[in-house]
Amino acid sequence: MVVDQMILHKVKRTLHKVNKWQPTMRAMSDEELQGQTAKLRQQLKAGKTLDQILPEAFATIREADYRLLGMFPYDVQVMGAIVLHSGNIAEMKTGEGKTLTATMPLYLNALEGKGAMLVTPNGYLAERDEEQLEPVYNWLGLTATVAFPKEGEEKKKVTPAEKRDWYNHDIIYTTASGLAFDYLFNNLASSTESQYLRPYNYVIIDEVDDVLLDEATSPFVVSSVPMLQSNLYGLAENFVSMLVPKMDYRLKRDDKAVYLTYHGVRKAERFFRVKNLFDASSREIYRHIALALRAHHFMRNGREYLVENGKVILLDETNGRLKHGVKVSTGLHQAVEAKEHVELTPNQKVAASITFPGLFGLFNKIAGMSGTVKVNENEFMNVYKMRVVQVPTNKPVIRKDYPDQVYITTTEKMLHAINYALQLHKQGRPILLVAGSVENSEIISEILLNYGVPHNVLNAFNAAREAAMIKDAGQEGAVTVATNMAGRGTDIKLGPGVKEKGGLAVIGTEMLSPRVRLQLAGRAGRQGDPGSSRFFISLEDNFISQNSTKRFKQYYRKLVRRYPDRDQPLHSPRLLVSLAMLRSRVAGNEEASRKRVNKNELALRLQRDNFYQERRQIMGANHFEQTVGYWISEAIDYYLAQKEEWTVHDLSLLINDHFSYDVVEVPAEAAASKQQAKQYLEELSRQILTTKSAVLVNNEQLNHFYRSSLLNAIDFCWMDEMELLTNLRAEVQPWAMAGRDPSFEYQQRAFNAYRKMLLKAKLRALDNLLLSTIKVNKKGELVVSFN
Repeated sequence: MVVDQMILHKVKRTLHKVNKWQPTMRAMSDEELQGQTAKLRQQLKAGKTLDQILPEAFATIREADYRLLGMFPYDVQVMGAIVLHSGNIAEMKTGEGKTLTATMPLYLNALEGKGAMLVTPNGYLAERDEEQLEPVYNWLGLTATVAFPKEGEEKKKVTPAEKRDWYNHDIIYTTASGLAFDYLFNNLASSTESQYLRPYNYVIIDEVDDVLLDEATSPFVVSSVPMLQSNLYGLAENFVSMLVPKMDYRLKRDDKAVYLTYHGVRKAERFFRVKNLFDASSREIYRHIALALRAHHFMRNGREYLVENGKVILLDETNGRLKHGVKVSTGLHQAVEAKEHVELTPNQKVAASITFPGLFGLFNKIAGMSGTVKVNENEFMNVYKMRVVQVPTNKPVIRKDYPDQVYITTTEKMLHAINYALQLHKQGRPILLVAGSVENSEIISEILLNYGVPHNVLNAFNAAREAAMIKDAGQEGAVTVATNMAGRGTDIKLGPGVKEKGGLAVIGTEMLSPRVRLQLAGRAGRQGDPGSSRFFISLEDNFISQNSTKRFKQYYRKLVRRYPDRDQPLHSPRLLVSLAMLRSRVAGNEEASRKRVNKNELALRLQRDNFYQERRQIMGANHFEQTVGYWISEAIDYYLAQKEEWTVHDLSLLINDHFSYDVVEVPAEAAASKQQAKQYLEELSRQILTTKSAVLVNNEQLNHFYRSSLLNAIDFCWMDEMELLTNLRAEVQPWAMAGRDPSFEYQQRAFNAYRKMLLKAKLRALDNLLLSTIKVNKKGELVVSFN
């Protein structure tokens, strides 16, 4: 608390310096104010730092916002901007104007000419902010754009030159996922002309807790060649559909475990016609049965995923949004598709992968904004070295947050929540009724229809209409049923006469994590408006049932027996303390999970950086003779080390496997010693490459051949490495039961695997260079075929 006060005191001192410039800026003509950008850049060239020119720069963009947009940033917005420039997180409540706040640090950091980015959770917000603020930046002599096709241009194919132009703008608005994929594809390019990113400089992450916490454990993956698809998914689905609960399998939801009984194993052996289900030859059959069982009992339509247009699309548990393009690994996604009887998507090899912590760790300086991030301040400080600063609101928050009402069963909870909503609806207050899942939002909608209450339903099925629904959600008598996705995004502005009636009422119908709860409650009471929030929870809620202890479950069963018809909320201090401890335990487990992923990501990041550096060197090289000679020499050393003594026959077999398909007469002296064998093989390699170069027209084609051979080798081996690391994450977890640190095991094995991968790349490069065929087609284009 003392540290926060000290930071705010320092921020206010800087604010005072910014305010001192206000009369000067107001007295300037438009031409003089526009000339400030060139003046500030000149100061930077003269040796001043960004911190030294901050007051004048902030005052400049502040006055420009006023003249072009008619909005003069409040002092609290300037305070938020100062926090953002310092590379920390500004907690600003809903409706406090984070969009306008970001203009100041973006303008200041863009003056260096290295680029400044603002990253949002979705494209709609990025495009909205860029359209609103681009005139201000342009007026001051800076360029701004979005780094993705705008609405209506989504199907347009974007060239690397267009992307390069986007990322060379002074200020870029984009999405977090779009930036991640652009980074991965940029580093998989086959030539420097196909790359478009410049070094990352400064970024502001909007809804930083969503990006760096909620999405921290979900890697973004670029897939490559499909793996051989199993035909067992359909058979396993048919088999599992025939099983009888308790007789053929046992389900333990507490441990998230499901397994076959002895009777079920015998039934499986008869169905698949195998003698022993646990024999090594039947391992794949058992794996597919296990996947089908998990798909049936732990992947629920409407909670974990939805089926849309014949495709299984995962749902984000934290906000209820669809996760397009994201798949569950290890074959579970295909098992769910088999369960839903839709077309199976192929399992594909991973070509590249990165998480948000790994991506934003590439920037020189990162900052963030959110309305609910103080509860995770320690994690941000420990992991990202970012302090959370609570920026005061422009007007006092007068929203009423009522205590949770706890019921035993879901039925009791829903009845009281609906009755409370009907009561407020009669008063004419707008209502945001929050459901815990897509399935529950549809149920609540049906109940409201039975009562004759008109309403909108905002869930993953109609996310496209989100902005329009939110726009009307604050009107008198409006009722909006939504999943957690309503917790972020466009502000809900109150309609005429609503303030007098009490403002927006947020009604929750599910127990949620403290941060998500604050997000939803924060939709009411923006900018000093009245409002209220009340959450109805039951002991059968998903959050409680999945995370409660055995003792708590016994307590729940005891309450059900004691109060079978109870219609009143529970007020037991023991219960309230237990629920608080449960929330704390879940938050601790989630933080531990993110910490483990970040440790693993660090090992992957070191490999990825080294690999991408190797690729860049190959793509940018103009002379490959030395590199090719070194790689061939290392490959020959490896092959010769496999035997103590070599005969002429052995060398002939080696040459046929890796050097040439032609018949080569190996002289007897070549097998006299390993040194002579190496000299002979190196000379043979030079002869083969000389013959190949004769087909090529010029040095440019020769370099293209070398570049393609080496890139193909390292890219192929990198895909195998990514596949190995993906599987390794799961393989090392059981080591924890043996008292060993899984993260240490992962990093040690990952390092050894990377060393082997580099060697494999050189061996494959030898095959590519010597065994490939080169042709020039009718257009004069070089065509290289690798075996």
